[in-house]
Amino acid sequence: MAGFAVLLQTGMADETLLWDLARDTIPDELKSGNIHKVAGKVVLNDEASFAVPTAAFPDQKNFTVQVTFELTKLVERSLFTVMSKQSDSEAGDGFTVDMNYRQEPYYARRIGSYVNNIFMKASGIGGKSGPKIDTPYTITLAVRDGYASFYLDDRPFKKCFMEMIPNGEPMWIGRNLKETDKSMPAVITGVKVYGPSFDYVSPKESKSDNPRGAVAGKGWALDVPEIEHPDWSKILIYGDSISMGYRRSFIPEMLKQEAYVFHCVHFVGGNVPKEALTEMAGHYEFDAIVFNNGLHSLGWTPDKVPDQLVHDRMSDLAQCFKTGAPQAEIFYLMTTPHTASKPAKDKPVEQFGDKNDVVIRLNTISAQVMQEEEIEIIDVYSILAEKLELASGDGYHWSSPAYEIISREISGRVLPMLKP
Repeated sequence: MAGFAVLLQTGMADETLLWDLARDTIPDELKSGNIHKVAGKVVLNDEASFAVPTAAFPDQKNFTVQVTFELTKLVERSLFTVMSKQSDSEAGDGFTVDMNYRQEPYYARRIGSYVNNIFMKASGIGGKSGPKIDTPYTITLAVRDGYASFYLDDRPFKKCFMEMIPNGEPMWIGRNLKETDKSMPAVITGVKVYGPSFDYVSPKESKSDNPRGAVAGKGWALDVPEIEHPDWSKILIYGDSISMGYRRSFIPEMLKQEAYVFHCVHFVGGNVPKEALTEMAGHYEFDAIVFNNGLHSLGWTPDKVPDQLVHDRMSDLAQCFKTGAPQAEIFYLMTTPHTASKPAKDKPVEQFGDKNDVVIRLNTISAQVMQEEEIEIIDVYSILAEKLELASGDGYHWSSPAYEIISREISGRVLPMLKP
């Protein structure tokens, strides 16, 4: 209940507390299944759920809600909805926070947040050991001026710069949006909704020199900076987990140059969602775009994906950015090598991986496409192919020095193209 203590420390009066599970009665029409409320706690078993009335949210652009719960059993391939106030999957409004559980892989156990039915962020819970039963967890959602921030045990895990669409729905706890999802049994030990004058303060949140959040649309989501200087240049990075590596050095370097970096982690992997990516590319007035196919396409062997299909998919991807952002300078980043594992824990990688011929084929076809589309190429493949010792050893990722090399290569090509 640490989060509740933090809330009280702000000194706001009790009238900011609009709804309290320990104090208020759950209306019968907002109960589903066999609901037991004892000493201010609600036991949810056998797919049971309940809701906080819509009246508890008089100002849907300014409120804070906290739900504290304990799992009583870990159910394989299940989903526990911590809070959900949205209409249906088609309406695209409101918010949802849920927790799914998988025994393996461990990183699949996460708390997920959604705004306007768009996935915002997954945050791991419990590390490799995973969540524990009979252990309290508190989820906080703080909404100010329509923009949402999510916290797990006061630890921030996502801030959204996309305005939440209000709705007239109650906020359900324990009810999964998809009836096919199994629910985990839980005990809800606290639910509190605070009004507009309440100011949530997290002791685990420090002000960042580069605040970032998320903006999304139908089928796309962008990691974005908080815009304080609208006149600064804007750069879009589109890639896979490799881009997660070099963005750590690329973003601060661009801030020194008075340029903002936007980031989308995606990969082709199949047919290109042209409408979604074109909309994403046009959402901001980007000055430069750097995009990449990525190693998720290692399955594109000639017997499964013919050369012409690879060509068409890459052409579609290029056209999305050219159509959505005709004003932008566009660059294609060659896919990095597939590497072998380390010969020993204390030895560096020495060889290419067994799928590197697929990377060479994809890069060759992609280079042809970019020449046709008149898009400049940044060839980091050739550089890292000579520096296999910088590979992480998992076959795909790289060490920090390699990511710094990629960042410098991109900076050297992009910076001269930016507006003053």
